[in-house]
Amino acid sequence: MPAHLLQEEISSSYTTTTTITAPPSRILQNGGGKLEKPSLYLEEDIRPELKDDIYDPSYKDPEGPKPKVEYVWRNIILMSLLHLGALYGILLIPACKIYTCIWGFFYYLISAVGITAGAHRLWSHRTYKARLPLRLFLIIANTMAFQNDVYEWARDHRAHHKFSETDADPHNSRRGFFFSHVGWLLVRKHPAVKEKGGLLDLSDLKAEKLVMFQRR
Repeated sequence: MPAHLLQEEISSSYTTTTTITAPPSRILQNGGGKLEKPSLYLEEDIRPELKDDIYDPSYKDPEGPKPKVEYVWRNIILMSLLHLGALYGILLIPACKIYTCIWGFFYYLISAVGITAGAHRLWSHRTYKARLPLRLFLIIANTMAFQNDVYEWARDHRAHHKFSETDADPHNSRRGFFFSHVGWLLVRKHPAVKEKGGLLDLSDLKAEKLVMFQRR
């Protein structure tokens, strides 16, 4: 038998079966009539050691008059001096030595890592684990950033995620662009921030000696 006829006979003698399954990211409902995405935070996806940084849609602001805004004049003065000093520093850049500029650039990078990789990703959300040398570096870098201590930063950030866009959110964007970026540092915390923030589980932060040492 010619080779090409033999190949056709062999090919026709086999039947292949392909099983098609629905993508895991969607769920079929009502006999396949509707596709619905599952919840973003399924129970098995949540880090078992931390759940207090996950948005709680059940919390709503209570009705009634808002409390009076209390200004913290110490913070207002210090923040004003900080920005005035930064503006003055810009004028000094042309007279700076190259080593000063290099140091300033690396100081900025290191302190930024202390906030982003340290206070934010490691201590606020526990998205990764770090050994002592890395945690020591991050706590020093965080201190260089002058954005309060890790404990307070992480506590406020967890409250921000859990009670986002409510009065219990430390930098609630519904109170305006300026408030959510700078203004929240210049006034007393809303009573709801203190109340709900005090209910958060911060035992992981309290158990970490480096974090509590920095807070002293």
